[in-house]
Amino acid sequence: MNADRMRDLAEAWGGDLRRWPSAEREAAEVFARTQPDAAERALFEARQLDAALDAAPRVVVSTDLRDRVIASAHAAGLKARAAWPGLRRLLWIGGASWAAAACAGVVFGMTLTRDLERQIQLDLVLEQSPVGGLDDITVLG
Repeated sequence: MNADRMRDLAEAWGGDLRRWPSAEREAAEVFARTQPDAAERALFEARQLDAALDAAPRVVVSTDLRDRVIASAHAAGLKARAAWPGLRRLLWIGGASWAAAACAGVVFGMTLTRDLERQIQLDLVLEQSPVGGLDDITVLG
């Protein structure tokens, strides 16, 4: 690590090394031990910015202001947009594919049932026939 990299990371992650990613933190700690002056210069501005941000007042929007903004937008004829405009279309396409899969399952099940029913009827005919020693083709023709 060099002084430029240390400064870039301090701008991105702040002046507290505990908030840095572990791999970068370890390299920064080594750099701070080997070159304490350069590390302190890199972290000084970041610490000042952190302190200023911590001291800044928190902005709280009142519900009255929120309601007035929504009412004025509604009065201007503005309509709310969907959070994800393409979501409804995707759900429609996805729903259609699930419906098609369900229909295919019903058709497959009915076809399979019809074939199995035919096979069961043939087996019952053969079991009930009093003819002994004859095979299926002789009995069924």
